[in-house]
Amino acid sequence: MSNLLLRFLTAVVAVPLLILAINWDRPYGVWLWVLAAQITGLREWMAMTLPGESALTRWLGVGVGVAFASAVCWVHDPQVLLLGLCAATIIGFLYFLFCHGAIETVAQRVSMWLAGLLYAGVLIVPLALFKMPGGPGGGGRWIYVCLTSAWLSDTFAYFAGRFLSRFWAAKLWAAISPKKTVVGGCGGVIGSLVALTIAKLWYLSFLSWGDVLAIAIPANLLGQLGDLVESLIKRSVGVKDSGVLLPGHGGMLDRIDALILVVPYVYAYARWRF
Repeated sequence: MSNLLLRFLTAVVAVPLLILAINWDRPYGVWLWVLAAQITGLREWMAMTLPGESALTRWLGVGVGVAFASAVCWVHDPQVLLLGLCAATIIGFLYFLFCHGAIETVAQRVSMWLAGLLYAGVLIVPLALFKMPGGPGGGGRWIYVCLTSAWLSDTFAYFAGRFLSRFWAAKLWAAISPKKTVVGGCGGVIGSLVALTIAKLWYLSFLSWGDVLAIAIPANLLGQLGDLVESLIKRSVGVKDSGVLLPGHGGMLDRIDALILVVPYVYAYARWRF
């Protein structure tokens, strides 16, 4: 079975469930999706960056990360982010200190631990905050903005790179991701504009044309950057995919790498604009 067909079949199963969660009038559906992404994403991060550690170490990282991210999600107080970081740092430092002893390796492990909590745990929390009480005007429709900007434009980039790179084969950043081309990146930007324009005319009428421009282009560029960041992380630890959870896609981080940077930007824009 081809990789493209596997990707399609995975989307056929997952997308309807995600749409049901977004359209549910309670925030719990989206939060459960975010929680599942955090658990699997943190597990993949710990496995990639701390390969020699025990299962207990990895699951402790997952547990601390999920608790930290859930506190940020449900306790609407900016101080929670700082307190959570302090608590996670102390827990990680003491755990690795007593397990390994050498301060040099402890510092390296704690840095990987904290980077994972932020990268795979906290940065996608705003996806759930869109549905929370006190969220920006537009509610769950902002989630569609994020998905349109990240995933549909990624589809445009894929097909543009596949069919048009024969005319312009320049690589976007060959040292990090040899398969990504400049024409694919340009196709992603155009695709983001087209997809968000169609979305505005169809179901996102609360957006102005200025909003479409202010979201589509920066969000797509951030999505492409997120994809490159994930590629660089995987290349640095010597793995092809972050995991095997999603057939045709790889792991959870392989699927949400663009969203990790898109979601905070769209949430900040929504809070400022609406």
